[in-house]
Parts: sequence; structure tokens; C-alpha cells
Amino acid sequence: MELVTFERPLSEESAKEVREQILPIVLDLIKQVTETDDGYLFDFGRNDDALLVASQLIEVERKVNPFLRLHLISESSSGPIKLELDGPSGTKSFLQSEFALSRWFS
Repeated sequence: MELVTFERPLSEESAKEVREQILPIVLDLIKQVTETDDGYLFDFGRNDDALLVASQLIEVERKVNPFLRLHLISESSSGPIKLELDGPSGTKSFLQSEFALSRWFS
């Protein structure tokens, strides 16, 4: 897997460019998506690469979509890595569109 490198600190404009590069990588690493009350939980399984990519996504989303709440979870004993995304009213619809989540739900 090729990692995305970028200059820090990120401006909003550069964060948008980095986001375009990171999103396809994130989407390829997701093993399962679970709907939560206010958003979604992405499960990356035990893929250690997901930890770095998810943390980069958090850094970018904080600039581009500051209304999102992002929780990175690394389970004990080398367990699964998960990223929970949620936020205020309307966030679920936004996430469905931005992350093309319909493929996870049939």
C-alpha cells in the first residue's frame, strides 16, 4: 500500500487535495461499516496500515469538515482498528454521500 505524504500544518485548501488522495485508500481498507445513532463505524480489521491512514484522515477531516466527531479505536491484543464518524443532525446523510456507503448496505 502506498501511503500519502503531505506538508504540515495543513491549510484547508491543501487538506482538500490530500483528502482526495486518502479517501480511496481508506475505502479500500474498510472491512465492515456499521450504522450508529449519529453516524458510522468503519472497521478495518487487524490491518496495521489502517492505523496510519485513519489518523491521516482524521487530520484532514478536522480541516475540511470540522463539524465531524472522529474516534479512532485500536483494540487490545492487536485487535481490530476502527474509526467512528458522527456529528450533528444531517451528518449521516453527508457521510453516506461522501464515503459512498450505499455499497455496504443492501
